[in-house]
Amino acid sequence: MSRRRVLLLSAGSLLLLLVVLGLLVGWRAMQVNDSLQQAVRDAEALQTALESGEQEDIDGALSALQASAGESADLTDGPLWSLATWVPYAGDDASGVRTAARVVSDLADDGIGPLAETATELDRLLPKDGRVDTDAIRDLQQPVAIAAESLIQASEDLQAEDSSRYIDRFRVKYRELTSLVTDAAQAMDSAQVTVGLLPEVLGAEERRNYLLVFQNNAEIRATGGLPGALSIISTEDGRISLGRQDSANRFGERATPVLPLTKDEKAVFSEKLGTYMLDANFTPDWPRAAELMRARWEEVHPERLDGVLTLDTVAVSYLLDVTGPVQVGDYTLTADNAVDTLLNQAYIDFPEPAAQDAFFRLVAKTVFEKVASGEIGKPRELLRALVRAGDEGRVAVHLTDDLEQETIAARRVAGATRDADGVAQGLDVLLQDATASKMSYYLDYRTRASVTTCTEETARVRVTTTLVSTPPDDPSSLPRYITGGANTGTKPGDQLVQVRLLTPSDGRIRAFTIRGKKYGPRSLFLEDRQVSTAYLLLEPDQPADVTWVVDVPRRGEIPVRVTPGIDPRDYSSTLRGC
Repeated sequence: MSRRRVLLLSAGSLLLLLVVLGLLVGWRAMQVNDSLQQAVRDAEALQTALESGEQEDIDGALSALQASAGESADLTDGPLWSLATWVPYAGDDASGVRTAARVVSDLADDGIGPLAETATELDRLLPKDGRVDTDAIRDLQQPVAIAAESLIQASEDLQAEDSSRYIDRFRVKYRELTSLVTDAAQAMDSAQVTVGLLPEVLGAEERRNYLLVFQNNAEIRATGGLPGALSIISTEDGRISLGRQDSANRFGERATPVLPLTKDEKAVFSEKLGTYMLDANFTPDWPRAAELMRARWEEVHPERLDGVLTLDTVAVSYLLDVTGPVQVGDYTLTADNAVDTLLNQAYIDFPEPAAQDAFFRLVAKTVFEKVASGEIGKPRELLRALVRAGDEGRVAVHLTDDLEQETIAARRVAGATRDADGVAQGLDVLLQDATASKMSYYLDYRTRASVTTCTEETARVRVTTTLVSTPPDDPSSLPRYITGGANTGTKPGDQLVQVRLLTPSDGRIRAFTIRGKKYGPRSLFLEDRQVSTAYLLLEPDQPADVTWVVDVPRRGEIPVRVTPGIDPRDYSSTLRGC
């Protein structure tokens, strides 16, 4: 046989082999695609079953998901798929598919599985006759811990892959999966902390007393709104009861701060931060605000507090979406009308502050009793409402016990502006009413932030907050208690608003404009954070912009935390770094 013929036969055999391998890989890819598509359908069926709460349906849907996800993992685990990862152009995608299939299979078995098998046990978490079964919470600690560990590992595995070289369609799907799993891992991590702490918080070992602070968004403050109705929540062996009620405005002004303030705190927030209970949340840092509130409460009322909790009026509306309507005097409060009633109509109907305070205390008592009774449908709906409010910065918790507080310190629900090492990782955009009014009900604002340029060490961020006041056509028809301005001389319908920016630790403000006019930011600092404040007089329907350009230390993500307002949405955001 001639050398030429041998070469041709060898080349032909190699070509045939490549064609066969290509067909096998293509056929396997079709199988993998089919099984992954089935896994998606099974995951949707499981979600529906979890919503229904029927354990038999949950078990069947979970079993189907584990089968389809396991098949996907098996199909991508052998030598044929390993060969596919070496194929030019498609190899990266094949590697990503294998990772995704393995992660979904592991989650179905080890992450979702333990929780799905105990899903109906969530009903035991509901208060019944004012008591929560702390043993039921302890029963959930292990499956939640297993799920949290599995999701964290899955998130790390997905993020370890470089998806930038995937084909467009798969890259989008892969990043969606990564984002979904990462969000779930963070939520499950918070759930693990919650079920770990709840028995003690609910007084399983000893009686606990907490101060519950309702924030009134109609008069905006850094953490949401003016502290209004105050209530003591007591817990003992899972039983929850409502104790003493008061109003923050009844505490008056001290001659000196209730706790020592730093020089920087006095310069940025003034001594009112510590002399007025009403002004303790001039600071966006809930642990500090709670510390000041606790000290003032314990000074006036001889009872030791084990923590300070807060929620705003929008969070109350989320709870009413779960409980259904509640009757408060002549008012039927619902999820749809609670914000309008509590932040506006109440001031029209009750012109005297004493009558307002009495009404708000009754609202707090009625909503508390509705939740504590257990008449709230399914626990997952209550949990979803609380998680949503926490994610939007409308619910915050500070615990007196240092070890317990350390456990939640890194979570959004702690409301902390610094991490465990004392570093402020994000930007804070704070709004504060300076009209002494309830005009924030008519305040609409949005904050936009973007990374514009990067160096090896810093990212330059542009932050713009746009505000507009939208009162009725005839603002003078509103009660003076709503329009305010007695001490500032503002006309009815106008609002005087402070918009304050705090940089991350070691960040620096490079430019500052109000309504397009350049200003030099004052050299104020809160420890290692530079502070800049804009004072805006907002006339009706006349938008105003405040823009900062800030250099921040370069990192993967940059939180941009913004004071929550009256709209049911998250005012904050997270920037992807350089």
